[in-house]
Amino acid sequence: MGMPRLRGISPLVATAILLAATIAIGYVIYNYVGASAGAVAQKPQLLVTANADYVGSTAYVELSIRNVGAAAAKISQIKIDNLYITGTWGTSTQAQTLNIMLQPGEELHKVITISNFNNGKHIILVTVQDQNGNTYQFKATFVS
Repeated sequence: MGMPRLRGISPLVATAILLAATIAIGYVIYNYVGASAGAVAQKPQLLVTANADYVGSTAYVELSIRNVGAAAAKISQIKIDNLYITGTWGTSTQAQTLNIMLQPGEELHKVITISNFNNGKHIILVTVQDQNGNTYQFKATFVS
């Protein structure tokens, strides 16, 4: 008497099971990545750059703000070091509320005159709100 003969599943059934499992796993990963990317894409994203030219102790800061995100951004405040940028593109030591809307792909260019602006590293802080009222801050540095 011999051992009972063991039988496995056929290669065709094994291939079908593996294919079904691969499709199911791929679907789960696709939905996860799609949901994650969609959440990120709906936020404003700003690219902030600046440089300064001097005449004596007066700096002419060329500021560029580009909305590279997929959502509109309302700029409510711009601050360079300890100076708030005013609506007339001057400066103030007091907080200023701006209302500048940047749609996706739009860019804002301004030259801001700042008296007694020292050479060195400077920090720009741009505060924006999206369409839902969420607040975001974008920071950039430049050396003059």
